[in-house]
Amino acid sequence: MLSQAQRTAILELNAQKVSRREIARVLQVSRLTVRKVLRENSHSVPEIQRAEKAEPYRQQILDLLASCKRNLVRVHEELQENGAALSYQALTGFCRRQGIGQAPIVPAGQYHFEQAWRCSTIRLRTK
Repeated sequence: MLSQAQRTAILELNAQKVSRREIARVLQVSRLTVRKVLRENSHSVPEIQRAEKAEPYRQQILDLLASCKRNLVRVHEELQENGAALSYQALTGFCRRQGIGQAPIVPAGQYHFEQAWRCSTIRLRTK
């Protein structure tokens, strides 16, 4: 997937009347990619909407997480025994994105820094 910087470069080069073929060659992307970016006419990277493979097993995961002492490896094994076609990576990614099985991060404290020194302005003499 193209970064926002690559998309911006494609749009700027197109505004400078550089050909699509030349843009593709310079940025080392396909001409089809250049055409798609120009058609979208947007600098922002589109968000991909995908269905979560683990979503149908959400309640099962929550129940198993409690009974398996928060051990995701054991939860995965139990899901597979129950017939779930789900990889361990899909399970851990789902849990990470949904915040399942993870305690919220609590800051240890706050830090207050006072200005330790003052920057003085240096004037250069020109002759």
